[in-house]
Amino acid sequence: MTVTEAYNNKTIAIVDDDKELAEVTAWDVEEAGYKPFLLFEGKFQDVNELVSRIVNNAQGAVCDHRLINSGLANFYGAELVAALYDRKIPSLLITQYTDMDASFSIRKWRRKIPVLLNRDQADASSIAKGIEDCTSELRGNIPSTRKSYRTIVRITDIDEESHERVVDAFVPGWNPQKAVRFPASLVPEHLREKLKPNVRLFAHVNIGAEKSDDLYFEKFELAPEPDEDDGLT
Repeated sequence: MTVTEAYNNKTIAIVDDDKELAEVTAWDVEEAGYKPFLLFEGKFQDVNELVSRIVNNAQGAVCDHRLINSGLANFYGAELVAALYDRKIPSLLITQYTDMDASFSIRKWRRKIPVLLNRDQADASSIAKGIEDCTSELRGNIPSTRKSYRTIVRITDIDEESHERVVDAFVPGWNPQKAVRFPASLVPEHLREKLKPNVRLFAHVNIGAEKSDDLYFEKFELAPEPDEDDGLT
């Protein structure tokens, strides 16, 4: 029996501050073989309060990212999915703002978001596969695209986004020709004052990721000054 078959007739919470979009997702969830439980009303101030509501009513979740716009929550769906990950609840993050949010408000929590779906990709098939992929990872089966490796991260610029510092950098072990942005808050506080162009860090990154949207960063360390013979420049 596959994970998807085992999940048939289980309840999936749909968390979205837009009632119409929540209902559309509910149809897809139902077509995928699950029972939808809609959450589009209320005002949740604490992520754990919403996690408890989901855990008490469902065995999985599909969460919109921007829950703040209509006041459903004062936190992002990415943080909610990460909290559900810690509770071993398979959850998908869905958004129509991937290009704008992936490098910052989603990247903050990307380590604990196994599946990110663009809104136009979300249908019964992708939701069923996403639940299966999440469940598999929570059982310890980490796909190659999600495994992290210690690698060099070379900073090129420090900027600001949504009133927070962000870092633009290259990860040669992933793609030496494409810059990636991540929140400075991911870096340990004692290293943040050292963040500036040309500084190199070690970090654990899932360098097998196919797209920059899927990259996550953790366990930062300051790297030594470059050595022309170390092969890491």
